[in-house]
Order: sequence, then structure tokens, then C-alpha cells
Amino acid sequence: MKYSLIIKFVKYFFLLVSIMIFSALALKTIPNKKKTENSISFESETFASASQILSRPLFVGLDKKKKPYKISALKATRLNSNQDEFNLENPKGEIETDSEKFFMKGNFGVYNSKSQILRVEGNVNLTNKRSIEFLTSEAFFDFRKEILFSDQNVTGKKDGSIITAEGFKILNKKNKIIFSGKSKLILNK
Repeated sequence: MKYSLIIKFVKYFFLLVSIMIFSALALKTIPNKKKTENSISFESETFASASQILSRPLFVGLDKKKKPYKISALKATRLNSNQDEFNLENPKGEIETDSEKFFMKGNFGVYNSKSQILRVEGNVNLTNKRSIEFLTSEAFFDFRKEILFSDQNVTGKKDGSIITAEGFKILNKKNKIIFSGKSKLILNK
């Protein structure tokens, strides 16, 4: 009699454990729809519209003066609707001018391989090898025209001096930095 009670108990115990495991697996496979705070809104990135997803891509090219440029990212997604554009996560761009090398990084970006324009958004940081640093919310690299520019508010720093403006342009042909809109310069003595 005791033996049959133990067998029944073990049988129901294993049945209960298997139901619990099955329930846990069923709940785990239900997709979670999380709202992402920092999602890029250029196009909907649904899996069905993505034709290619690249992990840690590196785009390399030459500008008009045969100077190299590089674009890298954590992830690049090419959508079916436009095969020339890549949506980038954590993009980094690098271009070499006649006298300097500039680096740009941000949270999100779009690179158009046909027009050779890189658009970077979100905490954009533009620096050179020396001591120049620009901070803005959006900036562009035009590799064909050899121009770095932004029409958003920008803060620039060099050797302790600070400039704020409503936009900027760095022209490779003239080695100039042009600030646009209302500008304020504080020089370090």
C-alpha cells in the first residue's frame, strides 16, 4: 500500500514539474514589444523590409583628391526601399584633408553610398588630431564636395577657447571653418 502511494505521488509530482516547465517555455517564447527610446526614425526597421543587416561594417572610399575616408558602425541596416542607404548605429566617420584628419561620431546615422554623404545624429562629436572639438545634435560629411557641415546649434572648443554658433562649415579646399548664425566666442588668455 505504501509503495503505490509513493508511486502515485512521484507520478503527480513529475506531471506538475513538466507542466511548470512547459508553461515557463511558453511564456518565454511570447515576443516582448519594448519601446526603444533612441530609435532612429528614418524608416521603419522591420525585419521584412531589411534586405541586409551588417555587424560592425567598414565602408572605405576615396574623395575627389584621392584622399581616403572611412565609415564604421556597430550595426548597419540596408532596407529594400533604398539600396544605396544604410541606417547606422553608433556611426564613426573619418576623413583626411590636405592638412588635417577629422573624426566624427554619434548615436545614429545614415550613409548614402551613391551620393557619398554621411548624416550623423544624436550627441555628435567632431574632432581632429590636434585640439579642435565640436559638439552638436546633427552633422554631415559630404565626401564628394569635401565639406563637413551642420545647421544645428554647435559648441566648439580649442585650447580652452569656446565658440557657440547656429551652424558651421569646414571646407577642405580653403582650410577654413565658417560659423553661421548668431555666434559667440570666448577666448582663453
